[in-house]
Amino acid sequence: MRNFNHNKVIRGTFGKVWVDGDLLSNAKSFEAKVTLDYEDMNVNGELVTQRRYMGCSISGTMTLHKFDSFILRKYQQAIMTGDLPDMTIVVALDDPTAYGAERVLLRGVTLDEITLSKFENKTLTEEEVPFAAGYYEFIDLIE
Repeated sequence: MRNFNHNKVIRGTFGKVWVDGDLLSNAKSFEAKVTLDYEDMNVNGELVTQRRYMGCSISGTMTLHKFDSFILRKYQQAIMTGDLPDMTIVVALDDPTAYGAERVLLRGVTLDEITLSKFENKTLTEEEVPFAAGYYEFIDLIE
């Protein structure tokens, strides 16, 4: 374990997102998380409720600076035909001054919501893309 060094704290500025191998240069922010599912159980003779791990779910949101129709094109016909594509996302949390990078692979990615159109006067347009995934794997972790 290293001693804490404030100059090594990772800045999000250098994060990157790839969807099906395409780098999203317009990624503003990205979050993916695993939610652990438990079932409560009461054990005879114990006053404290115990929990048994039952599985998990993976979800997240990527926020994009709107400058193209990448997401709309990816799902354009699929929504109406019902033949939705599974996507793969790789996200890298990196900083050239840090001790290393974290990269995670998300597979079986499905989009929960797609914004068809959105704007606001005197505001840069962003696109929020909530998603779920069926699998994750760390490619790199910071030592």
